[in-house]
Amino acid sequence: MTNRDWVGLIEETYRLEDDDDDWLKRLLEHAATLSNRGFWPTIGTYHYTPKSLQLERSAALGPAHARDILAASMQVQTPTVSYFFRSGPAVTSLSEALYTREPDLAAVVQQITNGLVHDKLAVKGLTGQGSALILCWLFSERIVPTAQERHRWQCVASHLGAGLRLREFAQGLDLNSSSVEAIFDGAGKLHEAREGAQHPTTRASLRKSVCRLDQLRTRHGRSDPDRALAAWEGLVQGRWSLVDHFDSDGRRFVLAIKNDPRFPDPRGLTLRERQVAEFIGQGHSGKEISYMLGISPSAVTNCTTRAVHKLGLSSLTELAAFFSPNGPRASLAEYGVHGNTLLIGAYPLLPAEQVVNLTDAEREVLAALLTGSTNRHIAQRRNCSEHTVANQVQSIFRKVGVHSRSELPVRLQREA
Repeated sequence: MTNRDWVGLIEETYRLEDDDDDWLKRLLEHAATLSNRGFWPTIGTYHYTPKSLQLERSAALGPAHARDILAASMQVQTPTVSYFFRSGPAVTSLSEALYTREPDLAAVVQQITNGLVHDKLAVKGLTGQGSALILCWLFSERIVPTAQERHRWQCVASHLGAGLRLREFAQGLDLNSSSVEAIFDGAGKLHEAREGAQHPTTRASLRKSVCRLDQLRTRHGRSDPDRALAAWEGLVQGRWSLVDHFDSDGRRFVLAIKNDPRFPDPRGLTLRERQVAEFIGQGHSGKEISYMLGISPSAVTNCTTRAVHKLGLSSLTELAAFFSPNGPRASLAEYGVHGNTLLIGAYPLLPAEQVVNLTDAEREVLAALLTGSTNRHIAQRRNCSEHTVANQVQSIFRKVGVHSRSELPVRLQREA
């Protein structure tokens, strides 16, 4: 890829003046200039629950049939397709995300597209609140995203999710809106701070972020997309999106808008712990969560550790399974018993078809992985080398169709 204007695409995600349809079209037109692969770029927003998937609106740079392809793909009801739209990697191709798990889906895609499409590059931005935005390009042959594509589009996906979440509550925003917690002028001078932005240290941090983003938006900043994408995190301090606002006289202000994802309360977890746990349940790595929430990797680790302890779990793996799209968290129900509120859920067993291709040794290693055991502990218990266990773990990942330990229980529970 050449050094096209990736910063401009992030800017588009946080524009609130357009209606939703125009916003989608602008995003699509800008995104299309950033990829020189594939055809018929398509974009869509959708809502999902554990049991439903609904396309809300879409746009395509191509024939109307391109939008029909996206709508039809959401009507395919298989466990792998369900998992694909609700969680998993932010950047992937159909061949690596779907065909490796359900080979018959390759024929389904060709049937939907009259034999024209053999693969798709998909970029998903999940809000963390049951909605998402998807960007995709179609291909007449099977493809694998390059390392650069994965890195850049993964950063963009965080902003797509944050931008969609922002639009769901912030359209018609004015300077007096309760979600506006700080106001800066175009030069970075603070005009007003409210609620969570009132602490002097926080105000200084926000001002620094405003100035940094303005530097990234210069010609020099745009010339180094990888540096710019790394520096422009999904949120500032896990709480705010910085959005341009112009008054009636054309004066530019920068608003710090409270835009952290909100989740129903599993008993005892703080908001930040719930946010981290929900994203872990979607299969995101600690590094990805750090970028999306704009918090340090150590803060993600600390939240994970506390959530595991508070919920009485034994490992990160169990936490990922608990918060997976089909885990107990997705189907918790509240019951009142003698004046106490209890959260009750069911934890499904792993389906046999998910492990049928594993060898006996791999099944034993899988069982150990799901209890949170390290390669070293597994090697000691099985009286073999860590290298052997590492090879078995990679084989399990390949057969199950995942890329990490945290994604493993999410995938298995999703399809249970």
